[in-house]
Amino acid sequence: MRAGIMCSVVFFVVTAAAATAGAQQAGKEACSTPQKAVESLLYWQQPEHKNLDKASRCLDRSRMTDPSRQAPDLANKLKKVLDGRGLYVEVNDIPDEADHKDPADNSEYELFPNALGGIKVVKQGDAWVFSASALERVPELYSDTFQLGIEDLGARMPDWLRGEVLGAELWQFAGVLLLVFLALVLQKLVVFTVGTYITRLAGKLNIAWIEQVVQKADKPIGGLAMAAVFFVGFPILGFPVRVSQIALFATRVLAAFSLVWMGYRLVDVLADILAAKASKTDTKLDDQLVPMVRKSLKVLLVVIGGLFILQNLNVDIGSLLAGLGIGGLAFALAAKDTVANLFGSMMIFLDKPFQIGDWVIIGSDAEGTVEEVGFRSTRIRTFYNSIITVPNARLVDTAVDNMGLRRYRRYSTTLGLTYDTPPEKVQAFCEGVRAIIQALPGMRKDFYLVEFKEYGDSALAIMLYCFMDTPDWAAEVRVRTNLNLEIMRLARELGVEFAFPTQTVHVDSMPAARAATADVVKAPQDTKQLSEMVRSFGPGGSRARADGFDIAGGFDPGNTAATKGNAENEN
Repeated sequence: MRAGIMCSVVFFVVTAAAATAGAQQAGKEACSTPQKAVESLLYWQQPEHKNLDKASRCLDRSRMTDPSRQAPDLANKLKKVLDGRGLYVEVNDIPDEADHKDPADNSEYELFPNALGGIKVVKQGDAWVFSASALERVPELYSDTFQLGIEDLGARMPDWLRGEVLGAELWQFAGVLLLVFLALVLQKLVVFTVGTYITRLAGKLNIAWIEQVVQKADKPIGGLAMAAVFFVGFPILGFPVRVSQIALFATRVLAAFSLVWMGYRLVDVLADILAAKASKTDTKLDDQLVPMVRKSLKVLLVVIGGLFILQNLNVDIGSLLAGLGIGGLAFALAAKDTVANLFGSMMIFLDKPFQIGDWVIIGSDAEGTVEEVGFRSTRIRTFYNSIITVPNARLVDTAVDNMGLRRYRRYSTTLGLTYDTPPEKVQAFCEGVRAIIQALPGMRKDFYLVEFKEYGDSALAIMLYCFMDTPDWAAEVRVRTNLNLEIMRLARELGVEFAFPTQTVHVDSMPAARAATADVVKAPQDTKQLSEMVRSFGPGGSRARADGFDIAGGFDPGNTAATKGNAENEN
């Protein structure tokens, strides 16, 4: 009997010792590599086999005053930080070598360096443990994650709210609905406050751009307020890490979209300020640059927002940009027309063939006023109010006739007088038109031509070649109208008539009527008389008029003596 008892006691002691040794060996195996240390922390905190003592085996306890209490608490808080921040640990991506070295040749592995910063697993002897410095950061990370100071909310809920639906408890779904309601209320409140009181306050400052900024930023600020509600409130609900990951990603996307939206709208305010200042300058180059700056900033904001969203999708931005660099040649070949148009827009700004508002003629099928110069094309408003879009690449190798850069606007026409107009009246008419040009506002005074050009088929052709000094086409047409009206009045006063294409049949009537014609010079009858007549029109002859302008001084360009002399004769 005693021998049996002794055998039982020995068997129990041996069994207990073996169990203790096995547990110690299992503990060592659980912390033998960085992967097993992290896996031990996470595995023993799953709902189906939760054991905080086992979960805290791979924590450095060297600085703990009460390891049996502090270690499980730190393990629990670290797991909640990971879940609350949506940081899903891919265990298979963690090194599973006992002699692992990081790039700096240290025996350590850092968990989520960008999101957590300092949570490291280090090697101590033969075991890998969460370092003491990492454990010191856990309380700080926990308070940052659960900013309202509310924890273990589910334990305080009544049993009827603890029922599970789709893997989550009823109170968690109710919490989500409450967060949505609070976010919408806060968004409406922020928009109302900013749009009413802050706008009114900005209006009292009498600074237009501040009021515009407030009006443009009200709705994006409301979106940021909604994102803040979800960012602060969702971790309290204690959803699994995958759900938290999705929710926090959506929150970051909402915040990024709101920021990009705000910047997008504020670009319009900045562009309006630049446009107002550009309109006060003489040059049109800044007016041309403002639309480009507006579009460039908006594209830049959209690109930055897209990169931020991709980064939250765990896309390696560096590799993406490197891939774009490698594929740049193929992209350029595929988009060569776009690249050519981009270089064309750069040449427009460098060469300045035209500016906003100029009247241009491009080739044979585009004519109108330049309305906008973009990255890809230039928009031209035609005179029948349509829009022609011309690719900028075409402008580089096409003749551009810039009518808007003209200092003077030419007017060239032929005035036809009837063949029965006496020479003196033809000469008086030419001088009268020159006098009109000298007197009419808007006409170029230093160069013009009004000459008896030729004998036409049905009229005496008077060439009118002059220029108008006007800023635009509307003013040019008005000055031309005034010039034509003055010429009509001159013709009426001189008693000359304008000819039009016609044919006249002359019938020889009574000789007495022909003889009665006044001031008719009798035609010479012989060679001697013809010779004397010709010589009278030659140098020094009685009929010669060497200067050709002895009626009123001629009114040549720059000849003010004629005007002065006539004024003296009239006095």
